Amino acid sequence: MVEEQLVERLAPRIEERIRYKIVRSIIDALEEQFYPPEEMFREEFVKRVEEAEKRVKEGKARTFKNANELNAFLESLKTEE
Repeated sequence: MVEEQLVERLAPRIEERIRYKIVRSIIDALEEQFYPPEEMFREEFVKRVEEAEKRVKEGKARTFKNANELNAFLESLKTEE
């Protein structure tokens, strides 16, 4: 009787842990497929990202209030060509 109660209490916890581990391993496998490891990024790309982050921190980045403002800006770039 006591053993059955123990099993009833522990089984859901064990199942949840197993489920979590399975889902986590699936997510890890998917991330490996879709997100390359950091070593695979070209140095030039990393430098450009770092420079962009620096400009943002210095307040030299362009910001938009909403998607419409962004779209209007992008459209204006088309007409500059």
